[in-house]
Amino acid sequence: MSENNVIVAIRALQRRDTGTDSMTQRLEGRLTREGDGWLLTYSEESGGLGPTSTSLRLNGETATLTRSGVLASQMVFQQGRPHTSAYKTPYGTLPMTLHTLRLEWELTQAGGKVFLVYQMHLGGADMGENRLRLTITKKEPSPGSEAKETFL
Repeated sequence: MSENNVIVAIRALQRRDTGTDSMTQRLEGRLTREGDGWLLTYSEESGGLGPTSTSLRLNGETATLTRSGVLASQMVFQQGRPHTSAYKTPYGTLPMTLHTLRLEWELTQAGGKVFLVYQMHLGGADMGENRLRLTITKKEPSPGSEAKETFL
C-alpha cells in the first residue's frame, strides 16, 4: 500500500429548474492505493456547519463517497444503477437516491482525475443534475522542508 499527500481541486456544478449553482475548492488530502483501487481522503467545510471528513473509494466501475461530521452520507455511484442511502443532517435524516449518468476516473501515484455526472433525489425532491470533477495532484514538499545537511 502506498500513500501520497495530494492537493484536491474540486469543481461542482448543480443544475436545477431554478438555475445553476457552482462551487470550487482546493484542499489537501491523501491518496492511497488499495489493491486494484484507490482511496482519497480529505477534510472539507460543509456550508458553514463545520468540518466534514470525506473519503472517496474508487474501484472498477464503482465510486463510494462517504462523508462524516455534522452532515453524514454514503453516496454510491455506479453507472446505470440507482442507489438509495440516508443523508443525515442536524435537522433529521432524509432518503437520498442517486442515478449515475457518467463515472470516469484515472489515477496514478502522481494523481489524476475523477468525473461524475449524476441525478439526485433528496427526501423525494428532485435536486437536478450534478457534475463533480476532482483533479488530484501530488503535493510537492515546500521549499526548506527537506532535510538539510550541516557542514562544520
